[in-house]
Amino acid sequence: MGQREGARAMRIKSFIISVLVLLSASAWAADKPLYLDKAYITEDTTWSGTVILKGQNVVRRGVTLTILPGTVIKFAWIDEDGDDIGDGELTVEGRIIAKGTKEERILFTSAKDLPAPKDWTFVQISVSKDSLIENCIFEYAFSGLQIHYSTATIHKSLFRNNFEGIRFSTTDILIEHNDIIDNYYGIRCEANGSRTTIRKNRFNNNENAFFPVRKTGASVKVYDNNVENSKNYQVKLGQTQRENLDFANNWWGTTDPQQVAESFFDRGADLLLGKVKYEPILLEPVKDAGIQ
Repeated sequence: MGQREGARAMRIKSFIISVLVLLSASAWAADKPLYLDKAYITEDTTWSGTVILKGQNVVRRGVTLTILPGTVIKFAWIDEDGDDIGDGELTVEGRIIAKGTKEERILFTSAKDLPAPKDWTFVQISVSKDSLIENCIFEYAFSGLQIHYSTATIHKSLFRNNFEGIRFSTTDILIEHNDIIDNYYGIRCEANGSRTTIRKNRFNNNENAFFPVRKTGASVKVYDNNVENSKNYQVKLGQTQRENLDFANNWWGTTDPQQVAESFFDRGADLLLGKVKYEPILLEPVKDAGIQ
């Protein structure tokens, strides 16, 4: 009887050790980065920890990609077409829910040790409904975030050191309470009837804060933003932007109308372009603009 009990105890002990080893191995595996190379995501997926993307990765239509707070997405350098722009990208044909927190933001960045703008292409939301970007950081991309033919909310996020912070066309989106700083173009748009609202954002130290390229009109609402210290232009119209644009009720870093007007590239510089209407000017910065 004693021998049986001893053997049983040994088996239980061996089983417990095996379980602990498996749990330890699982924990170690969970800590390893997820590496995707030109992957197609075909079922609802959740990312956490570190994700390394190489080449063109696609979230298929009807699929939701959820990214948890604190996740770091790194884009590996690859330049197959030789244009000096990294080919790493994430295209979302389904839906993306990237909702970080103030304490644990979600980071989209270059995998290089010495990163620079254009190290990767973009996160692109295309033909998508109800995507959410909140408390995220986009840096060192050609376009941090592109949105086309989609509905989305971009909220409380930081776009820095990109060639373009945000680009959109033919969308129904809200861009609110973001910091858009140190990009060549803060926001680039080819609106094509987009119902888009851009409010309560902070633009600072971009080469050009706004770049409406063409077909941008009254359906794009831009107000209650702080737009300051652009190195080139606060608003630069593209060569085919013929429509006038309403940029009233924004803070431009000054209350002097002449200084504000001189910070635009519009009909005042090229008679073929539309006019940026900027009055009334806010007399002081918007106190709750940008990330809160």
